[in-house]
Amino acid sequence: MSQKKYPKGAEALLIALQTPNNKGTIGIPVLIWGKPGEGKSSFLDSLSTSDFPVLTLIASIHDPTDFSGLPIIKNDKVHYAVPEWVEKFDTKEGGILFLDELTTAPPAVQAALLRVVLERKVGFHDLPKYVRIVSAANPPDLMTGGWELSPPLRNRFVHLQWELTTEVYKAALLNGFEKARLPEIPIDEHKGKEQEYKLLINSFLSRTPNLLSSSPENDRYGFASPRSWDNAAALMASCAVLGLSPLQTGQETSSVFLELLAGCVGDGVATNFIGYIKNLRLPDPKAVLDGIVEVDLEQLNESEIFILFNGFKRFLSKETEETALIERSKILIPLIENIVSMGNKDIIFPAMRHLAKEEHYIARLIRRTAQKDPQMNKTVMQFLESFFSSEGFEDYVKLIG
Repeated sequence: MSQKKYPKGAEALLIALQTPNNKGTIGIPVLIWGKPGEGKSSFLDSLSTSDFPVLTLIASIHDPTDFSGLPIIKNDKVHYAVPEWVEKFDTKEGGILFLDELTTAPPAVQAALLRVVLERKVGFHDLPKYVRIVSAANPPDLMTGGWELSPPLRNRFVHLQWELTTEVYKAALLNGFEKARLPEIPIDEHKGKEQEYKLLINSFLSRTPNLLSSSPENDRYGFASPRSWDNAAALMASCAVLGLSPLQTGQETSSVFLELLAGCVGDGVATNFIGYIKNLRLPDPKAVLDGIVEVDLEQLNESEIFILFNGFKRFLSKETEETALIERSKILIPLIENIVSMGNKDIIFPAMRHLAKEEHYIARLIRRTAQKDPQMNKTVMQFLESFFSSEGFEDYVKLIG
């Protein structure tokens, strides 16, 4: 996607619309901040097809019941009638619910929207699985009247800055606007990358626990919270799938990666996090286990060791093929022994606990090497005897207990 052909913020918006989230649906809710007349509505409308509708609702002209459902009495019980607009999304492909002029919505309407955005419910009716939610508003310095967004509502969105540059507009005058296309983000690949970024966030917050949350008053748009860190992990994983991560070889921090991260947790926290991950010396865990890349553990700090060994878990799971499990273990066991000799056993203990207890890694390895590779089985048994002797054995009991 060429950013020169789209307004600023458009590429990040398309990625957010296609990002799988932890609720099993597609799309992280987006709030676009931009000046009037810069094509926000037109850009979204260009994504509309017969199977992928884009429905625009002007927040200021709707009543809270348009989003919470109108209460009615039926069989002596209160029920909530589903608004007619929900029927627009009766399609397997989903679509986009576009809540325009959000800052013109009075507080009562904003409160009703909280459940729509977070729980994807209109009253007690679920929005279809693949409906994405986008909102738009004018920047605070351009608002005439209206209401500030409440912090709970702000925290449910990734905030993106929209700008139609002169270059993009001049090109559009001659050739029309470039038709927008949603990127392809395979769910399985995204899931693996998301786990990697959750590890990075875990390690980052272990060093800077004060950045788990930030004050809504210090950031005009996004601010850090456990919810916004969840959204950030999902969005950074999408960037990684699309080759836009600063962790990828030779890849500087892309503007879209920074836009999405800052849009979730705020500029200051985002800058700190990017600085942290860019200074990490992290080899690809799969490449290490497959013998493609050698790693000198003594050159890694504790955070890097923690992330690396937790990264191994995904490639030694129950789904790992038998041959790969044995060959990768020939790499892993010497690395574990090296860590123990360095006195850093406690750093890898959480990863080993998961492998032993949740993935039954040690039991599977003993059973399969006994059948397929007697020499490796002997090595494994010697490793277990040394690793889990005396107090080590007590550790192992705790590990599987």
